[in-house]
Amino acid sequence: MIYIKNTKKIQLNSTERTAVALGKFDGIHQGHMLLIEQVLKLQKHGYMGVVFTFDMRENHVFDVSNMKTIYTSEEKAQVVSDTGVDVLVEYPFDDAFAATEPEAFIRDILVGMMRAGYVVVGSDYRFGRDRKGDVETLKSHAEEYGYKVIVIDKLEQDDEVVSSTVIRRNISEGNVRAVIPMLGRPYSMTGEVVSGKQLGRTIGIPTANMLPQDHKLYPPAGVYASRIKIVKGEHAGHEDPFRMYMGITNIGDNPTVNDNGNITIETNIFDFDRDIYGNIIKVELIQKIRGEKKFAGIEELKKQMSNDIDAAKKIIVDSKLVK
Repeated sequence: MIYIKNTKKIQLNSTERTAVALGKFDGIHQGHMLLIEQVLKLQKHGYMGVVFTFDMRENHVFDVSNMKTIYTSEEKAQVVSDTGVDVLVEYPFDDAFAATEPEAFIRDILVGMMRAGYVVVGSDYRFGRDRKGDVETLKSHAEEYGYKVIVIDKLEQDDEVVSSTVIRRNISEGNVRAVIPMLGRPYSMTGEVVSGKQLGRTIGIPTANMLPQDHKLYPPAGVYASRIKIVKGEHAGHEDPFRMYMGITNIGDNPTVNDNGNITIETNIFDFDRDIYGNIIKVELIQKIRGEKKFAGIEELKKQMSNDIDAAKKIIVDSKLVK
């Protein structure tokens, strides 16, 4: 997949017309996948498939400093790449772009740069200055600029519209199990394994530690059943490059052993004893086991972690997410 970001000068190295899916694509949930599936169908008919989304910069429309996203840009790029789409564009959303009139966006970017032959959007898509552009705007200029519009209705599950807002709310409440059918995959965190206090090794429960990333939405403090994949590093291709390991992940300030107040993300990978410092891992959260708790001492913590491991194994096996 071609990944275009940090530029407003887009040049596609192809003479093909494109099929472009437009949206924020935060989370790339099942509703978003309906748009991407249309693009993939058009790819098979000779169009270059494009997912066009935004890289939020400081602007007067959105409070970017307090914005939390389900995926980081790198995580989003990996999910889109896995779909098989040809191109992902993350266009800088700044004040200059926010002031762009709807027709100028269609003329200069969608047609001029992207060479759109098809435009695929959700039924509530809005764009351009003051969000004045909508589906009818796209349709009204389609003949003039030579593209066709495909509109996808909102997806519902259990009488609730699948949306990034609903998914973010569930993650914020720690209800990670509920977002699996909406996302079509578990909520995940991807990052480099870094050195921690190594207390886990002293009690026989070593952990792979990750640093939290700015602007990413994390669930509340607690212990979660998780599954883990090594995605980059010397152990990424060991045995089976697609293998998913079972584990437990603690998110929070670890009040029993952490006295500096820093948020931690610590994962114990079951039946795994390799040194993976510097490797990139993806941790998927399956279900919350319990909230964060301060224990009287290390022995009490060790006993609770043993119980957590047993609970996590049952949850993951019952979920049928790990064979």
